Order: sequence, then structure tokens, then C-alpha cells
Amino acid sequence: MVLLFWREFVPALVLVHECCVCCLCRMLDEVVCSRMTQCAREIEFFEQISRTLSLSLLRRNQLTRDIRRRKMNSEQRRKERQAAGALGQPPEIKLNDTFNPFHNDSRFEGGYEILKTVLLLPVMVVRVVVFVTSLLLGYLFTKLALLRAKNVLTSPFPQWRRSLMLPVRLCARVNLFACGFHWIHLKGSPAPRHEAPILVSNHVTFVDPLFLFFKHLPVIVTAYENLNLPVAGAIIKAMQAIAVDRISRESRQSASDAIKRKAMCNDWSHVMIFPEATTTNGKLLISFKAGAFTPGFPVQPILIRYPHVHMDPCWVAEGPVIYWLLFRLMTQFHNFMSVEYLPVIHPTLEETKNPNLFAERVRLTMARAMNTSVTQHTYEDAYMAMEAVRLKIDSASALLEFGEFKKISPFTVKEAKRCLSKFLALDCSNRGAVTYKDYIKAVDLPDCFLLQQVFRYFDRTNSGHINFRQYATGIAFISGHSRFKEVVESAYNFCGGVENLLDETALHRSLRVLMPSVSKQQVHLLFNRIDVNKGGLLRQTDFSSYCDDNPDFLLLFLIGKSSLL
Repeated sequence: MVLLFWREFVPALVLVHECCVCCLCRMLDEVVCSRMTQCAREIEFFEQISRTLSLSLLRRNQLTRDIRRRKMNSEQRRKERQAAGALGQPPEIKLNDTFNPFHNDSRFEGGYEILKTVLLLPVMVVRVVVFVTSLLLGYLFTKLALLRAKNVLTSPFPQWRRSLMLPVRLCARVNLFACGFHWIHLKGSPAPRHEAPILVSNHVTFVDPLFLFFKHLPVIVTAYENLNLPVAGAIIKAMQAIAVDRISRESRQSASDAIKRKAMCNDWSHVMIFPEATTTNGKLLISFKAGAFTPGFPVQPILIRYPHVHMDPCWVAEGPVIYWLLFRLMTQFHNFMSVEYLPVIHPTLEETKNPNLFAERVRLTMARAMNTSVTQHTYEDAYMAMEAVRLKIDSASALLEFGEFKKISPFTVKEAKRCLSKFLALDCSNRGAVTYKDYIKAVDLPDCFLLQQVFRYFDRTNSGHINFRQYATGIAFISGHSRFKEVVESAYNFCGGVENLLDETALHRSLRVLMPSVSKQQVHLLFNRIDVNKGGLLRQTDFSSYCDDNPDFLLLFLIGKSSLL
């Protein structure tokens, strides 16, 4: 009985126990899973809260920065408005600080160059003899070709007279050979005259016209002064050149008419023009003058390059003089020159009406073929580079990029040179940049809030110093403003000018209103600078003359007395 009970009942108990254990395990699993799910939801909830708080914090920080930036911009705009005075701020212009097209960076140094020059001195002597002989023979043949010729510059030569110039062209090639250009690499081909009556080329050195004269015997556009050169002047006349005075507007207009007249008639040769109107180092293209593109005829661009390692032949303002260039050319084993003829470019209807558009398209086409860039420098910048060399300063610091700069006012080279002289007088440390301390020291006025605002008028970038371009921008804007004379008259009346006379006491009293800390000694020195006649009284003409020479003087009144106008 007991054995039967053990056999039947015990397995049932074991089965019940296992079922209970399974139920308990399943319940525990459900509880654990439920708890884990709840924890996961809680973790996700807290992560969401954390992200929300982080985003809120970021937004708050961003909002704080935006508010601070707005306050700074608002303060800056307020200061700029205060610094602008009654005439407003000059427009911002972007100038190219990277390239200087009027700088020759080749140097005569190193043992190789010295040894090569010494070895080639006997060769140079032979080359000089050949060069001079060829030049004189060319001059004699030119005189023969011009014998009894009339209206050389205005009437086309007959074919027989042009044939007499062939020996002169051969002499030009001999001169190139004597300068070390034994062979010249040509790419492309020149177009016939009826397809492209006008040729345009970049201008690097004095070698360019020699090659173009030999290859084309063209009608060139040149400066008036070149017609009076010894020997070369006669050859230029034989090319029936179009002479132009680049400073005179009437002369430029007359040259433009002559270009159109000679380009229309096939009795003339090609018209050859260097649209840059000056030489550069060939590393970029500066602004083109519109004279070659005004007639509206197709043009063929020519690219002239001088690949070199030791000797750069470019003839620019900040570089060797022509005699040293000749010496260096003749003491090289060989000089490389490549000439590329680009396809003829035809103007569109819009470009015939606006020659500047045509000139810019041709310039960009040439720049792409040369794999170089373009700038807004002009021949006026070449004059400024020469002035910088004369003053023994870096020519790059004196360039204004007149093509861009003239958008402010019609600033002339004469005005720019005068502005450069004034800037150098302000630059006491000779660093090419004027600090605020330099400025107040040069103008000899007290350090005050008004002078700080005057300085900020030029320092548009808030860098703490001004360069020549910033200074010239402000000066050009003030002097070229339409209300400049009105400002001068108002400033004179504010100073107390009575019956066209102003004494030192009245000037001191008015300046103390603007600058309370100004001293009598400072006003006395300023009065003496204005009173050029030393009469003790300033007439309005004296005051106006001083303001013409020192437009920044008016900023004291424009900024200090914004209600002046």
C-alpha cells in the first residue's frame, strides 16, 4: 500500500511542484521585463529631457551671442555713422594685395650667374657690335624708305615704299638675335588683315615691338615722346604710328578716330595696339584701354611670353634700367621667347555699342590662355610705381588699382602723388602703415575722442593702423564729393570768418568747441600753416586752398559738428 502510494502520488507532487516553479519563473520574467521596459522608458525620458535642456542651453548661448553681436554691430554702426560725418562713409573697394605687376624680382647673384657673365663677356662685345651695326643700317634704310615721302603719319604708303622697309625688318630680327633670341617659338598663325584688321598683345619689355615690327610691320599706337627718340623715332615714323598723349582726353579721342580710320582701310597694314598702355612683368593682365575695341572690328590677340630661370627681361618701374637689361640679355647663352596667336574674336552687337565689354571679354580670353589672372591696375599705377621707386619705398604699397579706385572719384595721378607725399609725412616710423599715435603726432593736435573718430574714418577694418590705399580712399571721397565746396564754406563760417577774414583767436575759439584740450600753441602752428601769405588774417581763399590740399582737415568739422550741413 505504501509502495503503491509512493509510486502514484509522489510523481504527481513533483509535477505540481514543477508547474508552480514554471509559473513563478514566468511571473518573475514578466515582472523583470516590465520593470526593464519601465526603466528603458524612464532612461529615454531622462535622455529626452537632457537633450531638451542641452538644446535649450545651446539656443540660449546662441541667443546670447546674437544679442551681443547685434549690440556690437549696432555700436559699430553708431560709431561709423559718427565717424562718417555729414558726407557719409566712402564706399568700400576691394583691392588686390597679392600681385604687383610692376616688379621685376630677378636678381644678379650666385656663383653660376657671375661665372657665366664673365665667360660671355667676349660674346657680349660681339653682340653689341652686331646690335649697333644693325640698328644703324636699319636707320639708314628707314631714311631711304622715307625719302621725299609726304604725310607719313596720315597717308598709307604705296606697296613699293613698303617693300623698301624689308631690310629694316631684317635688321630688327638681327637685333633680336644679338639679344640672345636665336629662335622664337610660334604657336598659331596670324590672321589676314581683312579678317582681323586689329592686333592686340600684352606688353612685357622693349623686345615686343622689335618682334612685331619684324613679323608684321604694323601701324602701332605709341606715345608722342617716342617720335622724338634718336634712331628709333625715325623707325616709328616709318611704321606710320598713331601718336597719343595718354594724359590728354582730346589726344586720346583723336587717336581713337585714327585707329578706326586706319582699321577700316585695307591700304594700311595691321593696326597693332598694346591695350594695357604700359609694360608689366607678364604675370597677369592689367586693365585694357578701350581704344582698340571702340571701332567694333574683329581683333586677334597675341600672347608674348619669356620663359626664364635666371634672367627676367620685363622692363617695369621697380626693376632694372634698360641698359642693364640689355647687358643681362647679351650675357645669357640663350633667351627664350614664345609668341601665340589666338583665334580671331568678333564683337557682339552689344559689344560694338559698349567697347569696354568687348575689351573685358578679350582680356579674359587672353588671361585664360596665359593661365593667369586679371587686376584693375592701369598705366596710372605704373606712374605711382615709378614715384614709389623715386621715393625709395616699396612700389606695391603705392598702387591704388585706378580701374577700381576711380569708382570713388576721378582721382588723377597728380593728386595721387600728392596724397602719397602726405601719407609718407604721416608715416613717422616708415613702416608703410600709420598708427593712431603716428597720426596725432603728425597733425600736431591733442589726443581726444574727435581725433579717434577721424582716424576711424580711414581705418575701416578697425586694425589700429591705416595704409596708403585706405588713406587715399578717404581723401578721394572727400575731395571729389559734390558738396565739398559747401563744406569748406560752412567750416569757414563756423570758425567765425567775418567779412572774408578770420583771425587766430576766432580759430582757437571754434576749435576749442570741437576739441576742448587743444592748446594755443597747436592752434598757432595750424594757423601759420594755413596763412601762407603771413598776413595775420585768413581769407576764405586761403582757408579753401588749405582744405584743397588737406581734405582730412575738414573731417574735424564734419565729424565734430555733424549739423554743419
